[in-house]
Amino acid sequence: MLEQPKPPNSEVVADAHRLAAAGADLETILVFLREKGFDKIDSIKTMRGLYSLSMPKAKDLIDHSAAWSDRFHHDMEFRETALRAFRDLAASNDASLPKIEFTDPEDPDREAD
Repeated sequence: MLEQPKPPNSEVVADAHRLAAAGADLETILVFLREKGFDKIDSIKTMRGLYSLSMPKAKDLIDHSAAWSDRFHHDMEFRETALRAFRDLAASNDASLPKIEFTDPEDPDREAD
C-alpha cells in the first residue's frame, strides 16, 4: 500500500497566514516556510491556500522566488531529463508501454507529437 503524503504542518501554515495578514511579503513568507522545513511541494500548497492561486501560478511563484533560487537550475535540469526520457519512451513505440502523448504548451489545441 502506498503511503499518503503528509499535509503541511498546520501550525506553520497558521503562522504563515498570520504573517500574510500582518502584511509580510511573499518572499518573507517563503523564507519562513523553508526555514520551518517545508519543501517546495508544501510551500506550493501553502501559497495556493494563502493567496487562492492556481497550481501552475503557485509553482511558478516558488520556482522563481529568491527563497528557492538555489534549487532552480537543478530542478530545471531534472525536468528536462525526465521530459527527454518520456519522449524517448514514446518514440520507442513499445506496445508493452502505455501510450505517451505530448502537447505543445504554447498551443493547447495542437495534437500530440
